[in-house]
Amino acid sequence: MKRLPLPGFDVRHAVELCAFGITIPERAQALIDALPAMQSAESAYLHMAPTAQLYLIPTSDGVTPQLTGELMGVVYKSHFMKAGSPSRGLYDAIRVASPYNLCPLCGQRTVASVDHYLPQSLHPVFNLTPVNLVPSCSDCNKNKLAKLAQSAERQTLHPYFDDLGNERWLVADIRETTPPSIAYRVRPAQAWTAVLAQRVQHHFEVMGLAELYAAQAASELADISFGLERVGQTGGGAAVCAHLQGEYASRFVRDANSWKTALYEGLFTSDWFCDEGYRLIR
Repeated sequence: MKRLPLPGFDVRHAVELCAFGITIPERAQALIDALPAMQSAESAYLHMAPTAQLYLIPTSDGVTPQLTGELMGVVYKSHFMKAGSPSRGLYDAIRVASPYNLCPLCGQRTVASVDHYLPQSLHPVFNLTPVNLVPSCSDCNKNKLAKLAQSAERQTLHPYFDDLGNERWLVADIRETTPPSIAYRVRPAQAWTAVLAQRVQHHFEVMGLAELYAAQAASELADISFGLERVGQTGGGAAVCAHLQGEYASRFVRDANSWKTALYEGLFTSDWFCDEGYRLIR
């Protein structure tokens, strides 16, 4: 999971720009009148999110009597994110906020949309709240859906508030098969709380990251097999190990817990792979 900076605007800015582009007076006024309720909810969100307490926020079916959940959904889809609307720039700013356009929830696929961390259908008051809007790939958005956590441990990670640090926690186990296979798992960092460790594991499972990373690792092995065979022919297992360790170091500098960093660490620390396994890829 990639940590992202908080959006550079608040719900007031989002609501005012969105309302400015609404040509139905009653709808625009209902949105403006609901702003105090949305600001109060935003304040609670900002207070609770850093301590993983968002699951305690009660669900609702609307924002005010005039601004129902259904209408709030229309406001989001038909006005806030509509191409050419005054507020579309805010939507786009969130959508492109992740480095290299990679989904912060999986760190692998490209961003395709903006996801509501607390789902629209259950928390319409946060539909336009910037800190509740997260860039996401289609698969992560689909995997998350409108699932509502019932405890702190069952919350998926929040890119704006959860910091996993730089300690190595993603592990790739090298299996002695023909061809070699990779299995990914979470090894909780010492700095994590027990709740955060459970949340990372839950996020890993909900987003299907073990399967995603294993598939990518298999493709990576196929890509490097020819090069490893040439290195092995020249210098044997020791040369293969040194080569893989160099690849690991390069990837570690960029991201200590990418699937590639974990892969290359697993490869160069596996005596079996360096001595024999690399020859079994093809």
